Amino acid sequence: MGRPIYSMTAKVTTIKNKRPQSRSVWIVSQYSEPVDIMKNDGKTMSRLERELFTAKAKNKTIVIDSITSIKQVGTTSRPNET
Repeated sequence: MGRPIYSMTAKVTTIKNKRPQSRSVWIVSQYSEPVDIMKNDGKTMSRLERELFTAKAKNKTIVIDSITSIKQVGTTSRPNET
């Protein structure tokens, strides 16, 4: 059996023009901790970047503060994955 896949709602802080702004976003990932998502899940972070910033934004800083809700929705199909 593979790794679990989670559907989450998270509180995210973006920094635009040196001002932090917080908002709630949805995330689907194999990682359940905010630090692991920011370090290892490039697809989710790039999606959040596209969703939260314009194409002309120069400083694109996204910090996942906390996970507000989490639900396991399935597992990966690769059994040997660590």
